[in-house]
Amino acid sequence: MGMLDKAEISRRMCPVIFLLDTSGSMAGAPLGAVNAAMDGVLPELISMNNDNSDVEIEIAVLAFETGTQWVTGSGLVKPESYAWNDLNVGGGTSMGAAFRELEKVLSVSHGFMNRASGSVAPVLFLLTDGEPTDNYQDGLNALRDNNWYKVAAKVAIGYGQSNDAVLREFTGNPETVLHTNDPKDLKNMIRFVTITSSMVASTGKGVDTQNNAAGTAADPNDTTNAVAAALKTAPPALSGATDPDEEW
Repeated sequence: MGMLDKAEISRRMCPVIFLLDTSGSMAGAPLGAVNAAMDGVLPELISMNNDNSDVEIEIAVLAFETGTQWVTGSGLVKPESYAWNDLNVGGGTSMGAAFRELEKVLSVSHGFMNRASGSVAPVLFLLTDGEPTDNYQDGLNALRDNNWYKVAAKVAIGYGQSNDAVLREFTGNPETVLHTNDPKDLKNMIRFVTITSSMVASTGKGVDTQNNAAGTAADPNDTTNAVAAALKTAPPALSGATDPDEEW
């Protein structure tokens, strides 16, 4: 076994988990912006992995509408080994079902968080353009009992008619909830929030994952608060106007 192999084994994992609304109201420019942003952000995550010898980002994407689907498969994947496939719209906005799926995969025993070499706090990214059409509160309550959720960097973007109060419930910090009505700005926000939160989470500060498989922190909100500070320091550049000729 060479030195590079040993270095790879010792790297901790930084999970970045996306919950993306693909309900019918996302049809057209909104979902086009999401697809463009996700396709564009993967090379940047690959670059971050290449520059960080201590932590490796892995991703998972859950699309939710009337139902839910892990579009990246049944586990975390390396961004360099995943080719983005455009999402399609469906029916309602089953955010509660998405929260329940997220709680399952944050399990240490049978979820995505069982890697032996350890993990830093995950990034949990939620995007929606509407009101939940199912009982989101039960799913959120289950999440709140999950230790990985407690220490995660929780961020959200609301688009159009989204209920941002629900997004603030999810993140626990109003400063990590952004909103736009412009599809071009939506694309920029997804990129900015993903990169910023991933950079913060990949430092692993404030979370003890080596001695506790579920992760602990002096303040469970440390990572989300750090993301909030980073978002305030360098907010995303927004266009302020929709380009009617923009194609998605």
